[in-house]
Amino acid sequence: MEPAPTTVNDNPISGPAVVGVMTTFMILCTVATLGRICTRYMVHQQFWWDDWTMVATWAGTVSMCILQLLMLDHGAGKNVWNVSGPDFKEFSKLFIDFQMVARVSICFAKVSILLLYVRVFFPVGSDRTTLWWIIQVVLLLNLLYTIALILLVALQCVPYGLPWGTTCINQWLLLVISSIVNIISDTAVLVIPWASVWKLQMARKRKWAVWALFAFGTLAPLASLARLCYQIPLASGSNKTVIYTIVAFLAIAEQVVAIIVGCMPVTASWVVRKRRQSMERQDRTLTDRLKPGRESHTSPGQKRSNRRVPDPFALTDATYINSQEQLCSQAPNDGTNGYKGQDLELLQLRTSHQSDSILRIY
Repeated sequence: MEPAPTTVNDNPISGPAVVGVMTTFMILCTVATLGRICTRYMVHQQFWWDDWTMVATWAGTVSMCILQLLMLDHGAGKNVWNVSGPDFKEFSKLFIDFQMVARVSICFAKVSILLLYVRVFFPVGSDRTTLWWIIQVVLLLNLLYTIALILLVALQCVPYGLPWGTTCINQWLLLVISSIVNIISDTAVLVIPWASVWKLQMARKRKWAVWALFAFGTLAPLASLARLCYQIPLASGSNKTVIYTIVAFLAIAEQVVAIIVGCMPVTASWVVRKRRQSMERQDRTLTDRLKPGRESHTSPGQKRSNRRVPDPFALTDATYINSQEQLCSQAPNDGTNGYKGQDLELLQLRTSHQSDSILRIY
């Protein structure tokens, strides 16, 4: 360890402050995830893989916070010259674990958001457009990058498991490259819904409302950018116990933003649902709710346009159809309007003057 400077703060990062921030992060991601799960269970009554991957994201984020708290016991936030050799070795091990958990967790977060796009914008029966293939490519690249980075972090030193040795790769370069890739992938995930919303059958004012909802996602690449701006000039310094603590803090902040972005569009429909107490619905069994499945937005005999898709967002209000013939002009006259899939909810809004059909799609 290098000698301590003449004037230095013995504890640049306060331990209680780290505990408070980590607790806040865990509460935020837990509330967001719980709100999403409750909405999918009670309102939509259907889970899909985007929901389960978000649960995995939540578990990874909580694990990151716990690892950050464990690092406090081994010198995190203190100047490295005030940390003993055994504590620094344990700190280095925990930071390697943190990097791998963080990479897996952010991968699940992006996979969950991309699968949400698939479920919302490309329901069962829709055409595979260019945007659909773009989502698949981003998914694949994200998975491949995650595998490569985990192997790189796990095998960064020779012999294996000695990150405090001298035969290691350039840790600064690894952190910078991972931040750059995160910024690119975050931006790609952010741009996809903007293009998809444009194809929805809704008023332009409502499109702006949905865009504003997804605009919160800009905080994710901004968090990655802040981490990159910090790492480029400082991450190569010798005071690792302080530098890596701040890097971990920014990584967790990005993760929490990703969870909130992935849960907000789903949870918002529960808020709107509470304002429609008169709507009827058919409760599904516990097995049907927990079984992964996608809501089918079209009838078996109805042809879907590959240029426009219905409005899937409950917060933009339901789609009102004045007659059953307009709802499904090709459906047989058997009282079902051709909609026999259990995932499609056709709700009747009865008034004293008329009966309009409401098609709620999410």
